[in-house]
Amino acid sequence: MIMNNSQVKFLDSPTEGYLLVENFLSTQECQILLDKISEYRKQFSVPKIHRYTKPIPLSYSVIDGLVVQSHFPQLQSLYQKVNTFINQYTNYPLFTLDSIQAGCNVNITEKGGSYRWHYDRNAVTALLFLNEVEGGEIEFYPNYRITLQSGKFSQIQSWIDQIQQYPLIRSWFGQKVVVEPKPGLLLVMCGDKCLHSVRQVTGSSDRINIVMTYDIPHASYAVEKPLNSYLYTSETVSASDPNYSSSHDPLKKF
Repeated sequence: MIMNNSQVKFLDSPTEGYLLVENFLSTQECQILLDKISEYRKQFSVPKIHRYTKPIPLSYSVIDGLVVQSHFPQLQSLYQKVNTFINQYTNYPLFTLDSIQAGCNVNITEKGGSYRWHYDRNAVTALLFLNEVEGGEIEFYPNYRITLQSGKFSQIQSWIDQIQQYPLIRSWFGQKVVVEPKPGLLLVMCGDKCLHSVRQVTGSSDRINIVMTYDIPHASYAVEKPLNSYLYTSETVSASDPNYSSSHDPLKKF
């Protein structure tokens, strides 16, 4: 694993909400993980998630953290190593999530798949790309969100977030960053402040990346159970967007 300072590519300062690290894993290390994931997919069924949201649908497959914990010890180790790297870089005590299911996942986006505009529930998200594909770029607006002190998961916050997602508003007030999938590339961002989505995969190869999430110690979320069902299972859910509820935000400000 490569972590020396020469490999850290700063496209912006950490105060702007993200950083990119090239060659965090070597091409060979990425291929080993891809082979393990391919082997698992041949033996087990992987949930396919389809949520028809506008303007970008949520369409992908996922190996959630519960499966990762039981079948992919190398990913559990990677999850911890990325945690150490982030803490050394930011000098801030972040931790892996108490929610195992949401902590470390494998996202698989097939041809035609995409991922809707959203914010994450947690403070920091790390995305590690394992392969290069046609399409499938992640686009995001660093530190774009206007967050209410009283309730990050509230209905009022939902209205603000919806307004900020309008293309005209994004073009006026946001600075868009686009990152193409590349083996070994690590993107670290303030997931609950950076508006982000994944463009449609246009080639025949599946886009595969590892999603690792971190937050303050023992962080809890008012929307955890419905959001987990929405993101990690194919079951029908009642809410069109379970990121929001009427309860107050249980997190301290990050």
